[in-house]
Amino acid sequence: MRILIATLLLLGCSAALAGTPLPDTPHIVASGQGKATTKPDTARITFQFEQRAPQPLPAKQAVDTAVNRLLAGLDAYGVADDDITASSLDASEDIDYDDDGRRKSQGFVAARSVTVLLKDVDRLNDFLDTGLAAGAHGIGGIEFESSRKEALREQARQEAVADARAKAAEMAAAFGARLGAVYSIGSLDSRYGDQYGATSLDRVEVSGSRTRPGRYLQPEVAYTERVSAVFELQR
Repeated sequence: MRILIATLLLLGCSAALAGTPLPDTPHIVASGQGKATTKPDTARITFQFEQRAPQPLPAKQAVDTAVNRLLAGLDAYGVADDDITASSLDASEDIDYDDDGRRKSQGFVAARSVTVLLKDVDRLNDFLDTGLAAGAHGIGGIEFESSRKEALREQARQEAVADARAKAAEMAAAFGARLGAVYSIGSLDSRYGDQYGATSLDRVEVSGSRTRPGRYLQPEVAYTERVSAVFELQR
């Protein structure tokens, strides 16, 4: 019985053993998972800008002008400077080749992206319209988040710890042993996702000359924590 308990591992915990110190005394390894979900109250949007011109400088100036139009309108949405990332710039010549392999210039392309954290998701549709009206040629992505993410991660972490302890105690009892003190704790694994796996955007309906505002279905966001722990066993 002692030999059996000394080598007892929970099923599915082999991955959790990597880098986890094990005692010489009877022990058990357990892994636990916790998850906290909520409705998002913020959205992180990336706008993409691109301009073409016969020379690189006019292309850069044109894309800068479009980005500046967007930045000038952010105050109306209560966006702080710390919630904006607009430092990227890519400028290059667009090269093509004819049937004989000769190099042919298609002009120059300047591209920038701007990422903004919008803290009022109820205004998302208007905000997207503002970005496109400013000159954005596309929307690189919309990521829903929660302003309470740190508290939710802590909640998920506590659930993961409780889950690992409960699994270890149940298995120990099944073999006629009692759970002892914690010997070591493995690294925590944090994950974030949403209910759909991607932002779900409803269609924009058009009736005659009147365009109805787009509807955006906000998924539940989930924060997941995983933990592994080694517990000593008592007979």
